[in-house]
Amino acid sequence: MWRPMLPIVLVLLTLTVSCSRVSVPSPEGFSELKGGRSYRAISPEGMLYRVRSIKNDPRKDLEFWGRALENHLLKEGYRLNGEARLFDSGERRGLSYEWVLPYGNESHLYLTALVVTDRTITLAEAAAPYPVFIRYRQEILDSLSGIEPRR
Repeated sequence: MWRPMLPIVLVLLTLTVSCSRVSVPSPEGFSELKGGRSYRAISPEGMLYRVRSIKNDPRKDLEFWGRALENHLLKEGYRLNGEARLFDSGERRGLSYEWVLPYGNESHLYLTALVVTDRTITLAEAAAPYPVFIRYRQEILDSLSGIEPRR
């Protein structure tokens, strides 16, 4: 389950991690996992949903970080599953991508979403085998619109 998310985790670990939590509404059907600096929740089937904030350093906007994320994952062999989507997250705009990644004998879908403020980048990630992801896609998208990033 963690393997499809590894490349983005490695890239973002090079950035400084923020010490504060982000406010995230739990997707319907998920149980929140307590502890740590990030929000984490899991479905009964094992779909992981994680949201965390990192320092916006160097200070760039949503468009820049979206392009950087897209370029990196494309180079790592991920395939876009449709176009990037803009969404509203409180007073901020966010950008989400859905990726396809073959894993063993099945395809996994991996969602990445960004909300950028002057000081932070809030990164949301969700990954699961295709049928599980499809089952919870709308719940994850609904949760994205309720994320309240630290300013």
